[in-house]
Amino acid sequence: MKKFFAVMAVILFALLATAAFYFPLTTSEAQADFGVDPAEPDMPRIWDRSRSTFGKEDFLKERAEAYAIKRGIIDGNAPDPGARPAAVRKMEQQEIARDLLPPSEAKNALLAAWSPIGPNPIPNGSFPWSGRVIAIAVHPTNPNIVYVGAAQGGLYRSTDGGTNWTALMDNALSLAIGAIAISPSQPETVYVGTGEPNFSSDSFFGVGIYRIDNASTTANISGPFNKNAGNSDIFTGRGIGEIIVHPTNPNVIFAGSTSGLGGIGGAANNVLPSRGIYRSDNAAGASPTFTKMTGLAANTNASIRDLAIDPNDPNILIANAIIGGGTGGIYRSTNALAADPTTATFALVEAFNSTSTSELTAEFTAIHPAANADATFYAATGNLGGRVLRSTNGGATWTQQIDNNFCTPQCFYDIAVAVDPVNADKLYLAGSPTMVIGYSSNAGVSFTNSGSGVHVDSHAIAVAPSDPNTVYLGTDGGIYKSTNAAASFTSLNNSQFFATQFMGVSVHPTDPNFTIGGTQDNGTNYYSPTGTWARVDSGDGGYTVIDQNAADTTNVRMYHTYYNSISGTLAGYATRGTTSASWLFRGCNGSAGNGINCNDTNVLFYAPLESGPGNPNSIYFGTDRLYRSGDTGVTHTVVSQAPIESGVAVSAIGISPQNDNVRIVGLANGGIYGTTTGSLTLTNLDPSNTVPNFFIARAIVDPNNVNTAYVSMSAFGIATVYKTTNLSSGTPTWTLASGSAGNALPLVPASGFIVDPSDSNTLYAGTDIGVYKSANGGATWAPFGTGLPRVAVFDLAITAGSPRKLRIATHGKGMYDISLATAPTVRSPFDFDGDNKTDISIFRPAPGEWWYSKSSNGGNGAVTFGTSSDTLTPVDFTGDGKTDIAFFRPSTGLWYVLRSEDLTFYAFPFGTTGDVPVPADYDGDNKGDAAVFRPTTSTWYISNSGGGTTITGFGAAGDRPVPADYDGDGKADVGIYRPGPGQWWIQRSTAGLVAVQFGQTGDKTVPGDYTGDGKADIAYFRPSTGNWTVLRSEDFSFFAFPFGTTGDVPVPGDYDGDGKADAAIFRPSTSTWYAQRSTAGTLIQAFGQAGDIAVPNLFVR
Repeated sequence: MKKFFAVMAVILFALLATAAFYFPLTTSEAQADFGVDPAEPDMPRIWDRSRSTFGKEDFLKERAEAYAIKRGIIDGNAPDPGARPAAVRKMEQQEIARDLLPPSEAKNALLAAWSPIGPNPIPNGSFPWSGRVIAIAVHPTNPNIVYVGAAQGGLYRSTDGGTNWTALMDNALSLAIGAIAISPSQPETVYVGTGEPNFSSDSFFGVGIYRIDNASTTANISGPFNKNAGNSDIFTGRGIGEIIVHPTNPNVIFAGSTSGLGGIGGAANNVLPSRGIYRSDNAAGASPTFTKMTGLAANTNASIRDLAIDPNDPNILIANAIIGGGTGGIYRSTNALAADPTTATFALVEAFNSTSTSELTAEFTAIHPAANADATFYAATGNLGGRVLRSTNGGATWTQQIDNNFCTPQCFYDIAVAVDPVNADKLYLAGSPTMVIGYSSNAGVSFTNSGSGVHVDSHAIAVAPSDPNTVYLGTDGGIYKSTNAAASFTSLNNSQFFATQFMGVSVHPTDPNFTIGGTQDNGTNYYSPTGTWARVDSGDGGYTVIDQNAADTTNVRMYHTYYNSISGTLAGYATRGTTSASWLFRGCNGSAGNGINCNDTNVLFYAPLESGPGNPNSIYFGTDRLYRSGDTGVTHTVVSQAPIESGVAVSAIGISPQNDNVRIVGLANGGIYGTTTGSLTLTNLDPSNTVPNFFIARAIVDPNNVNTAYVSMSAFGIATVYKTTNLSSGTPTWTLASGSAGNALPLVPASGFIVDPSDSNTLYAGTDIGVYKSANGGATWAPFGTGLPRVAVFDLAITAGSPRKLRIATHGKGMYDISLATAPTVRSPFDFDGDNKTDISIFRPAPGEWWYSKSSNGGNGAVTFGTSSDTLTPVDFTGDGKTDIAFFRPSTGLWYVLRSEDLTFYAFPFGTTGDVPVPADYDGDNKGDAAVFRPTTSTWYISNSGGGTTITGFGAAGDRPVPADYDGDGKADVGIYRPGPGQWWIQRSTAGLVAVQFGQTGDKTVPGDYTGDGKADIAYFRPSTGNWTVLRSEDFSFFAFPFGTTGDVPVPGDYDGDGKADAAIFRPSTSTWYAQRSTAGTLIQAFGQAGDIAVPNLFVR
């Protein structure tokens, strides 16, 4: 949200061709090291501007067009707006089906966990960057509680003023956030509008409005809500420009919807829901519905970029309607709360007349001073280069305050305004590089620029209602904060805030960390061998290449594209030969250079760049033809027709790593051309149009077989991956390689694609909603990994080292890694027969007998081992997949293990009297390790089965040990539960320390992987009520359910072998077991007798 309910911004911008600030460079300067234009940080100084009138607005428009084309939005071809949410729902079903597969190594590999690697944030001195922030909302009484929405990074919450961030909606059907609104009368209720409402074709469309209850604590998420009373979808495919909540009635909200496909300027409106102002009168209910307020203008299908309400008189609603022909502008209603929303009337009170067919937008901010009869509204507009308007009579009339071009030259993209909640003359304004952020103390007559250090391109300002000195700012560089009324700002972009929008990724041939990747508006970034990030070049970063001959991490030949534009006479890329060298431009920068022609008829904004074999690697670059360089870009030769197809840009290049003469080229219109002999005339490889005519996102030649190749497409509603196995035939046959039915890829763009060089049957696809894997050459696909947000994945690469990792570039959440080594084998606890299911089992103290019911065949097993004074410690010490019967003898500190393989035993000393045995697999070798927790010193002693002893101080007097694998890396983590305050402290081996308050004195700790993501969830059983409460490891939300009663003994385990912990209890009064299996229904079985100890209860504390 751009403000609290009374702080709403009105932006107005025109898509007009305006001149930017030009700094001419000579060709020789451009060929040398080049940085950024000081006045235009987005734009690297790489072309001779004296030869071009290409400005910043043209640049942003072409970038927007590039994203639209990349996502299948071509020539008004609007994709099905329901395709993406339908794909997410299908993915959820596929994940369920995957989780139900019987235990196997293949299943384990699919269940490996994704790990974010950043950049979080992008280093930039004392003002680090992240990614585009669109909406901000601040709690009405607590300035430290703030909600932030990113362009494709989802929703974040901070409860401490931005020191720490929590992602709240990573699994939502859309991660594109357009608006956030906090209910003024019920501030624990937050509404989140999806779909980015910017004039930008990389604006992802939305699915409606989510509601979050208990937003500052447990964050219970409902939605998306997108239906009217007739059950018709009125929001999917659109963006939500603004949400306004009634000042005193949390049931009433207003929402403005905009074009969503390809941003607010998207022209494909006929197949999508009608845009406009919608009102809900049951927003706080279980199933909110919306009614369109049809009284707005004659055009009933107009984008509403912003809304404002009089906080004292909510019948007064101000709206910006984007309508051409002089009827767009500011509209006002004085009966917005009419009983029938369709009867509310609106009057045009300030028209925005355009000299072109461009659409115009406005953003508002409002305040109702206590001493005034009417509310004061401000409007910041891009009209005529940037104006500020003011109304002091409740929006009835407007007066221009300034006309200072504050947002030139990109008013259509970034502009924001906010007012001090107690001082109607204190105004905040943000725009383009002319004024990133400024403040006024005289009602907008003049402004002081205060944006030093802040990333350009501002989109949102929010002033804390309870502390006017606290101001939050959202830009293309992330989230910033001022505590002195915008006199200065600090960056809140930190290790917990992921919003970077990557275009591509490339990795080093031998170093597992060394990576470069281009980002939208935040340059090209470098992940060093030490695991730290650096921004190594500016501008809009694109695709990248690292020469695979690099023998060290210093002398590395790297390449990356900037933006490309024939209208800007710019086509080329940058290269450097060492990590400390300057970048050198290769190509046409306004005059001929390096053999790339300035007169090529077409080139994509993000032009494709690829490498081939050889030393140095050959480099290929695509405009409307294919260029090749064998000398690191110093010279280029055209190696295709010129052009391949008239007026059509090359969109993908695939070169065989085995043979530089094997080349395939994909075009933006779906054409596929290639050669297997190095011919300079490429052959049409799909003359019969077997592959649909959509944007070819990737063209890949199998690294182990020159006859096999793949293409993937960026398109909605169609299967997107095709394969040929006879590439060298001259007329290859293409077959669908997207799977079918429940084993198919989702019908959304597959922007990233890679073949595993170690196994040509293993494929990975980066889709609009995540990553899929095929283990059989594309015949079937399944969602790959756990813990990845539903974010678009634009590129993939496989790292060197052991274990190898799949590294992905997401467009909104930075980069992620997942191990391609065999994922940790998930073993069910107390599994005595080796079928990966927990067995019902008891220990009878008097005779020292162990009894277990074999889940594999229904038979029973029994053995005598131990005495009534021993402490039982059954785990799989030998690593054969079966739990070994074992005990620890406190009087001697000896451990005794009965091998499951042959029922022979061994014993060894480890510990002393008073120690608490805590056996588990701490070193990840699939063998249980003897371990003790010493309460007297709060020290852990672990005898690693792989060798060595680990000694760790962790805990305090009275703590209970609760070891488990909380981070999903296959290793048990030390952890304690502190009963008094109900605190859990976990030292995760890969994810660091976590501490949460969850439970109370008297609760029993029952941690386990209840959600099936490979990570143990913090959980407790409350004996007094029989309730189980689980804190999800994915997002730290919780769920609770009753299972059991007073006197029951909790015995958690995986009783159906699906990889998820099941709630279960043993009832001593009847010796009956009850297990609520997640896939096989409730199990009820009598087993045991009075006085028996339930074995699965042994590690419950």
